[in-house]
Amino acid sequence: MKKLHLYMITGALTVGSMSSCSESFLEIDPEQSVSTNNVVTDVNTLQTALNGVYSKLQDDGYYGRSVYVIPELMADNLYLSLRNTGRYLDYHNFIVREQDSYAEDLWNTSYEVAINATRAIQGGEALEVSGDQQNTANQFIGEAYALRALGHFDLTRFFAQPYNFTSDASHLGVPVIASIGDDPISPARNTVKEDFDLIIADLNQAISMMSSGSANGTFSVNAAKALLSRVYLYTGQYDLAAQHATEVIDSGDYELMSAANYSTIWAPDYNSEIIFEIVNTLADNAGTNGLGHFFAEEGYADALVTEELFGLYADSDARKTAIVRKPKNGAEDDALFVMKFPQGALQDDNVKILRLAELYLIRAEAYAKTNQPALALEDLNTIRQTRDPEAAPVAASGDELLGNILEERRKELAFEGHRLFDLNRNKMDVTIDQGEEVIEASYPNDRFILPIPLSELNANPNIAPQNDGY
Repeated sequence: MKKLHLYMITGALTVGSMSSCSESFLEIDPEQSVSTNNVVTDVNTLQTALNGVYSKLQDDGYYGRSVYVIPELMADNLYLSLRNTGRYLDYHNFIVREQDSYAEDLWNTSYEVAINATRAIQGGEALEVSGDQQNTANQFIGEAYALRALGHFDLTRFFAQPYNFTSDASHLGVPVIASIGDDPISPARNTVKEDFDLIIADLNQAISMMSSGSANGTFSVNAAKALLSRVYLYTGQYDLAAQHATEVIDSGDYELMSAANYSTIWAPDYNSEIIFEIVNTLADNAGTNGLGHFFAEEGYADALVTEELFGLYADSDARKTAIVRKPKNGAEDDALFVMKFPQGALQDDNVKILRLAELYLIRAEAYAKTNQPALALEDLNTIRQTRDPEAAPVAASGDELLGNILEERRKELAFEGHRLFDLNRNKMDVTIDQGEEVIEASYPNDRFILPIPLSELNANPNIAPQNDGY
């Protein structure tokens, strides 16, 4: 896989330069390379290009594994088993280095999404179509804008300190890709504010272009609004975070699963609580590199659940069923296994990126931080009592209320890649739970974000400086 600098300066992209996939962006043209100008020639090739962008989300270096594992392992939800395959060991030990292959894969794959989405946008906007074809093209272009926003959002939160790290978000972020040409470029880092400005602009553009409906496993208007609500929460624009969460909640298109039906959230079929998910078919199975194999007892079972997290769930809480206690063969006598990926090592489950429950919790946090405790409590208790009908309603305000909301986020969104970011953006210390020992890391901390990959620093002299502490 080529580094960002080399990948971006290529006027013609070679098919062999990236991981193969059945619907690769780079397989549209039958020739050995695909130039900027002939990737998209009509609505059909625009859709094929878009399918290639979606396929990159499945990579084990992105949502296929790393995005779910790293932020949980670098905090207090997961730890590595005594018997493990060595995957993510430096994250478990809090000693990630700039040569780290997982950080490099995450960097490269996220940029492949952002860059290929940009090519789809430019190709789609250059098409001369009308009528129904224009509507279809607009839907696809809108999806590409949303995908580019997702790629940039993940790059910014993994490789840059949170928005509120400085008062005006003027600290260094990552290079953002707003256009792609044939001339060589060596991009410098933007500020975090500039990163988020483009992310927000892209999502608003996506919302303006897409129609109300979309195919399963693709971005919809509501999915773009849900992601925008998350983005506004990260940037501290709480009124807007609550507004967009409300629009999706009130759309009537989704509903929370009852405690009795909680397990069906994680089933491979689509359900009413999922707003956006990555579809993994039999042909997409990553095998031993997949997320299910990483967690499953019959697979590697590399990462186990911490006792502290398990202890937060009441016995009547349906979410406790997503964790199973049993011995691990040849390792821990008393292990806690993640069960949010029910197909386990046999087949990769669909990866749930945006869920309705998160929007209630986004809105609860936004209300709490804008001095609307009654509304915050209503949303918080909706999630608590939907998951656990025996739970007593919370009655709190101020810091206690915010603490309750963050704890509920921890319980609801466990193993979905949120925990480290929730702590860091709220300027909280982090406990890296290693099972038997812990590492206490105080905020602010250089190591709460990942290093710019050394390969990228070597390829692009303008990407410097490296993140502090590396």
